[in-house]
Amino acid sequence: MIAGGVCLFVAAIVFQTRRTVRGAPALILLLSALAWWDITYAIFWADTPAPTPYFWLDVTYLGVVIVPPALFVFSVQIARLSDWLKRPLAVLLYIVPLVILVLMFTDSHHGLFFAGKRTENSAFILDAGPVFWFNVIFSYTLVLFATLLLVGTFLRSSGLYRKQIGLVLVGMGVTWLNSIVFILGIHPLPGADNTPFSFTVAAIAFAYSLLRHHLLDVVPVARDVLIEKMEDGVLVIDDQNRIVDINLAAKNLLNISDDVFGKTVEQGFSHLGSSERDAINSSKTSFDIELEDESKTYLQAKVTPILDRREKPLGRLVILHDITRLKSIQTELHKLASRDSLTGAINRRHFMELAKRDLNRAKRYRRSLSLVLMDLDSFKKVNDTFGHQAGDQALLALKRVCVKGTRAVDVFARLGGEEFALLLPETDQESAAIIANRLRAALENTVIKSGVHKFKVTVSMGVTQCGVQKDDTLDAMLTRADKALYQAKGNGRNQVLIYRLEKN
Repeated sequence: MIAGGVCLFVAAIVFQTRRTVRGAPALILLLSALAWWDITYAIFWADTPAPTPYFWLDVTYLGVVIVPPALFVFSVQIARLSDWLKRPLAVLLYIVPLVILVLMFTDSHHGLFFAGKRTENSAFILDAGPVFWFNVIFSYTLVLFATLLLVGTFLRSSGLYRKQIGLVLVGMGVTWLNSIVFILGIHPLPGADNTPFSFTVAAIAFAYSLLRHHLLDVVPVARDVLIEKMEDGVLVIDDQNRIVDINLAAKNLLNISDDVFGKTVEQGFSHLGSSERDAINSSKTSFDIELEDESKTYLQAKVTPILDRREKPLGRLVILHDITRLKSIQTELHKLASRDSLTGAINRRHFMELAKRDLNRAKRYRRSLSLVLMDLDSFKKVNDTFGHQAGDQALLALKRVCVKGTRAVDVFARLGGEEFALLLPETDQESAAIIANRLRAALENTVIKSGVHKFKVTVSMGVTQCGVQKDDTLDAMLTRADKALYQAKGNGRNQVLIYRLEKN
C-alpha cells in the first residue's frame, strides 16, 4: 500500500511539473499502473471482502498489462526513437493488453487464461492457459527490448546524459534481479509476488532521474534539437583523442559515412590530411581545414577545451563552420582589389607588393631580377582615331601578348593608363631585353579589331636589373627603367633599351 501511495505521489509531481516533457506521459501512465497494481495487491493481502475469491487479484491485472507497454514506450523515448511508436507497433501496444484483459475476465467461459489451474489464496500463478503464457512472453519481451535500448543509449552517451540513463538502468536492474531471484526459488515474502514492488523501485528511479537530472528535458533537447539540427558540425573528442560524439552536419561536412564513435581522430578521419588531423589533436583554438574534394570545401574549426570541476581536461569540443562561400568571396574581393578591372592584369598596388617580395628574395640569395617598363606608342592617337573602345582593345592585346609570352613566375601588371610593367625573376637584363624584344615584335604583328576597324600598335620598353647600384631599391629600379623607356620613345619608339649607367 505504501509503494502504491509513493507511485501516486510521484506521478502527481511529474504531472504538475513535467507533464509537457517528452516521455513524461508514459512515465505518469507507468506510475499510475504500478500504483493500481500495488494498492489492489495490498487490498488482496489484507483479506478485504470481495464479490469473488479472486476479485482483487483479477483487478490487479488492470495495472499488470499496462506496465510493460508503458515501460517500453518510456524507454523508446529515452533512446530518442519515438519514430518507432507508429503503426503497427503502436496498435500492438494498445490492442494486446486490452485483448488479454478481456480474455482474463471472461476465462470462466473458455479457460484460455487460467485453464482451471488457479490456487486459492495464492498470488503466484505457476501454471495456466496459453493466453497467460502469451502475456508473460509478451511482457518480458517488451521489458527485454526496453532494457537493451537503454543499454545501447547508455554506451553511446556521455556526461550528464550518461548519468541520467545510468539511473534508469539501475531501476531496470531491480526488475531483472527480482526475476532471477524468483527463478532461483528465493522468496523474501513467502506466498507474495515481488514483481510489483520491483517495478515500483524502477519507476521511482525513473522519476528521480526525470526530476533531479531533467531526463528527456535538458540533454535530449540540446542533443536532438540544438546539436543534431545545427548547420554547423559538432565534434566531441575525449582526452584520449577518441571521437565520443559527432552530429549529422559534421559527418556531411567531413564526408563521413561510417560509424566513427569510439575511434581515434586518426582512424575516424583517415581521409583528411595529416596536417588537418594534427590540428584537431592539437591545442589550437581556431584553424581552417581545406578538404580536397570535388568542390574544394573550406571549414573553420573552433576548439573549446572541456574541463571538469577541478579544471582537469576531459576532452575538446570542436565546432566546424563551412566557410567555402566566404573564402570564395574573399578570393573575389582580393582579385578585385589586386587586379585591373579592364585587362585583368595585376594592378599597381599589388605589383609593388610582389615586386618588393621578389627584390628582397633576389638580394638575399644574390639572384638575378630584371624589370621591364613598357608604354604603348601613340596611344592617344589610337583613341582619337578609332575611339576609346579601340584603345581598350589595344591594351587587351598587349596584355594577351605578354601573358602568353612569359612564365608563370613572371609578374605582369598594368601600372596605369597605357603603362605596364614586367618583373622577371632569375633573369639578367640582357636576357630580359631579348624577352622584351620578342614581346614587342609579337605585338607589332598583331592585328587588333574594334568594331569595323582593324589596326596595329607598337610598344616601347625600358629594361634594368637589380644590383646596378649599391643598396638597390624598387623605386630606384623603376626610375632607371623609366629613363630607358623614354629614351626608347625619343629614339623613334617601337624599340627596347637597357638602362646604361655610362649613358646617363
